[in-house]
Amino acid sequence: MSLAPVSLAPLAWGPWVGAAPAPKPPGTPPPGPTSATASSGQEGGSVVLRVRRQSDAVDLVIEGTGAGPELVQSGGSNGWQGQLTIAAANGLRLGPQRLSLPEAGLQLVTLSGGGRRYQIEVQPTSGLRLNRPVVSADGQNLILTFPAVPQASLQTLRPNLNQPGAIPQATYAPPLQPRAVAPPLGDMAVGTMVLRNTSYVDVRGPRVTMTLRNAPARDALMSLAQLAGYGFVFVGADQGTTGASAAALPGGAVSTAATTAQSAGPALGRSVTLAFVKEPFSRAFNAVLLASGLSAKLEGNLLIVGPSVASKGFGSRLSKVYRLNQVGPEAAADYLANLGASVTKTNTIATSVTQGVSQSTAVSGGANASTTQSTRQTVVESYGASSGPLLGLAATTDNRLRTITLVGDSSLVMVAEQYLRQLDLRQRQVALSVRILDVSLDNNSNLANSFAFRSGNSFILSQDGALTAVFGSVAPPTPPTASNATPAANPGLAYPNNQLVDQITALVTSSNTKVLASPTLILSENPEPIPSGASIGSAGSSSSSSSSSSGGTTTTGGGSTGGTIGRPFANEAFVTVGEQVITSYQTVTSTSAPPVCTPVFSNAGLTFGARISNIDDNGFVTFALSPEISAAVGVPQTVTNCGAIRIINRRRLDTGNLRVRDGQTLILTGVISDETVSTVRKWPVLGDIPFIGQFFRGTTNVRSNNELVIMVTPKIINDEVGGVYGYGFAPASNDGRRFMGQMPN
Repeated sequence: MSLAPVSLAPLAWGPWVGAAPAPKPPGTPPPGPTSATASSGQEGGSVVLRVRRQSDAVDLVIEGTGAGPELVQSGGSNGWQGQLTIAAANGLRLGPQRLSLPEAGLQLVTLSGGGRRYQIEVQPTSGLRLNRPVVSADGQNLILTFPAVPQASLQTLRPNLNQPGAIPQATYAPPLQPRAVAPPLGDMAVGTMVLRNTSYVDVRGPRVTMTLRNAPARDALMSLAQLAGYGFVFVGADQGTTGASAAALPGGAVSTAATTAQSAGPALGRSVTLAFVKEPFSRAFNAVLLASGLSAKLEGNLLIVGPSVASKGFGSRLSKVYRLNQVGPEAAADYLANLGASVTKTNTIATSVTQGVSQSTAVSGGANASTTQSTRQTVVESYGASSGPLLGLAATTDNRLRTITLVGDSSLVMVAEQYLRQLDLRQRQVALSVRILDVSLDNNSNLANSFAFRSGNSFILSQDGALTAVFGSVAPPTPPTASNATPAANPGLAYPNNQLVDQITALVTSSNTKVLASPTLILSENPEPIPSGASIGSAGSSSSSSSSSSGGTTTTGGGSTGGTIGRPFANEAFVTVGEQVITSYQTVTSTSAPPVCTPVFSNAGLTFGARISNIDDNGFVTFALSPEISAAVGVPQTVTNCGAIRIINRRRLDTGNLRVRDGQTLILTGVISDETVSTVRKWPVLGDIPFIGQFFRGTTNVRSNNELVIMVTPKIINDEVGGVYGYGFAPASNDGRRFMGQMPN
């Protein structure tokens, strides 16, 4: 059939469920149904096959067909075939493609050809029938829409208060990976700098023909400098030099070297062996520097050579002070020191010396006087790597102003400044929106029958399955009443004679309670310790136990003894909401005074801790949580000589590191408490008779199901355009808005 261009509205494409991988080299064996093949000479065009999965259809989109495509269809038992002809010659962008989507009923989809003619073949999954597609075009792409098997789901049970529900499951299970596959890669923020080779000296001169064997490097370099007409100065080592010898060179320059025999070797550099034949002067001079281990710099027409001449010269030096915003000055200085900068710091060393014997360690009857002398010594230390792009740069820090000062050649200062710009980045912040639900599902049932019957002085009472019978006008005394006590009257005398009184009680109670808390915590990924920060327990306090010979300290009762996440670090947060109740007493006993009771308080309510480990460049947040819900249960218990305490029922969840994408919600559950209590009261024998026995017994069933559900949604705050947390806050109540000045009074 032939298709004329069809004018369609722009298509809103959904996620692509299939695409061919990169082409393989020619000669690769034909792959399986889920791979893609390539043919040489056909790549580089714009024709490509895309697949989009819908709820009840599959769209095969051939991109790059242009206007006026012609399609001839044919079908049979092997599937569907199409011969496509386009107006202008083109090529396959990815080469011949082979795709598979068996869950939609398409076992194999292929696209091949080149130029103006292409072949499309579709094979259905075994056992399924493939209908002809609906063909459409938009002037750029050809769309083939095949009916597909709907993605059905099964639900075996219907959730209720007594039975858990089933999660819908897809009927199609995706195939397993053919081999182990590494986790997906992400993007990284990369800062690139092009650094000049500081060991290379840009000099000019005639081509060099020279042969030397084990010659001093200083003499070889001096000869090369004379050959090109440069002045030459050799600067020896800073230490171990007791004298200097000078050699006159053209232009009035001199060469200095150490005269001490022991230090002359290292100062002059290693001996060199070389053979140059018409070698360019710059390559020859720098080759001798490389072989000797020396360095050089050019000042005008003067070559300065020595073991370390990066910080020596006649030119001016640059000094800059940088006030850092995010990174600490100590960390920045250590980073620059690793790149070769010389960092100078002032350290104070305190020394304490104790003479004599202290009282606790003195021998009985001996002297126990001791004297302690303390001294403080201030030293200036310099450190830095022996190699790196920042050799010759000096740096120092000031923690009060968070500054770092750089002194050196202007080019070195500019390079170090680029490093500092990449280090002083703003750390990301994330808002953790947390919803904590305490779901309580109760299902209680009570079925009981009570009746009473009197015949003369005989009385029978069945109350909720408990039998009480009295024969006679009086009832015997109830133990532990004394035997001479006056018997009670028969309670049946208050009922009419020869009459049955019956009462049936049936009660079913179901409850569904949700306690919701939704705190929002804003945290950064900064793991630095907080000054004076301390870990806070989940109850807000901790208890201890100790004892001594003079008195004992004991802990009675139970309370929370500490949480896993507090606030000793900047990337942690802790929230406590609830009521402080006494859960134990610390008693201090003494032989001469009454015991002293110190109450220990615990929180009955919600405690929540969070720690942010990392916020990466790909929008993933790694964090850990420690939620806990506690409540006081039962009646208060009394501790002798102290007071009443409460018992805390606690449900708690400590997670490991979790990685969640920005804006996605993680649901944590599984902290379940399921309790079933069944109580039966019945007459002997009669209560076990089928059907009739229900009139002679009482049954009570109590079922309680409690579950803790935590939903966490991390949202990375965009600091460049202003975060939405804390800006434009609108209170929920009118009184709050009036207080904030957002409503007139």
